[in-house]
Order: sequence, then C-alpha cells, then structure tokens
Amino acid sequence: MKSISTLLLLGLLAGPGISQTTDRGTPSADKILKDAEASARDQNKNVLLTISASWCGPCHLLQNFLADPAIRPIFDRYFVKVTMIHGEHPDDSRHQDTPGAGDLLDSLHDTGTSLPLMIMLNSSGKVIADSIHPVYGRRDVRANIGYPSSPVGMAWFMVMLSRAAPSLTSNEEATIQKWLHQHSGNEQLESSSTQ
Repeated sequence: MKSISTLLLLGLLAGPGISQTTDRGTPSADKILKDAEASARDQNKNVLLTISASWCGPCHLLQNFLADPAIRPIFDRYFVKVTMIHGEHPDDSRHQDTPGAGDLLDSLHDTGTSLPLMIMLNSSGKVIADSIHPVYGRRDVRANIGYPSSPVGMAWFMVMLSRAAPSLTSNEEATIQKWLHQHSGNEQLESSSTQ
C-alpha cells in the first residue's frame, strides 16, 4: 500500500498524458485515485481529493490547513487525502499537471471551476460532496468555495464534512471551525485595519 505522502508527491511531480503511466513512469490521475480508493477501502475511510496548482494562493492556504498539527489528525482519521495538479501554465517546466487530471476532473466535475477544488468520494469513487456550493435563491447557479475562509465557505465546508465524515465529533467540528475562523482572510484584514 502506498503512503499518502507518496501519492501526493506523485501528483505534484506528474507530467502531461492520460495513460496509466507516462513515459517517465509517473502514475496517471486515474491510477493515483484508484490507489487512494483502495487505501480508503482497507482503512474504512473516504477519499479527500484536492485539485490544486502551484500559482494558486488559496490552494496553498488549503494545504497549510490540512497539514496543520491541530487539523491533520482529524482528517487522517476520516480520509485518505490526495492532491492532483491541474491548470499549470504549459510553458512552466517546473510545475506540470498530473497526467490525466483534466480528464478525471471532467468525469467528476466541470473543469472550468476555480481552484482549489475539493471532492470527497467514497472508497468506490462515488462523489459524496464537493466544494461547489449552491448559491442561495438560485437553483441554476453554484460557486466553488475554494479555501473556506468566508462565512459561507466555512458553513458549506462543514456541510461537506457532515456528509463525508458523519462520525466527526463535536470537539473535532469545533477545532476545525475555530481554526478556519482564526485563519480567515476576514480576521487578518480586521486585525491589520486596527493597527
């Protein structure tokens, strides 16, 4: 069984292509997700798939959130986490898309959404929840919350968690909400405007 850090590293180092592996032997997005689903089945967890890019500031905020020592154990308890790269600039030789990430994203969701995109799947690959929030009062409009820093984004993120990690404890919920509130852009703006 591959470790999550190996899956993450493979997702970050991937080059273009859609086959199971590239000519450099880097696994495709499908292979990475299938491995994550197998790990999730073995561990009785769900999968948290994050679509990210090197140029995306909110993507880095989301990765910092998921890696924080107060938050990481909570997500590790309920999810096998994997990050795939999509939307890198074609002329950027240092950062490349995970092979087949666009095709996988098309099969799971619209590729035209903003980043980061979070998709929570069960161990069979069925989407449980994603970061695309229905816009209040509009049945035909949905918007990606990205990194959940706004009150609406935080609320939708907690809905996502209630669907994909229904046994999340009230203490774990409170820890997540407190962390997001303390690290929200609004909080940072308020503190800088009072100086």
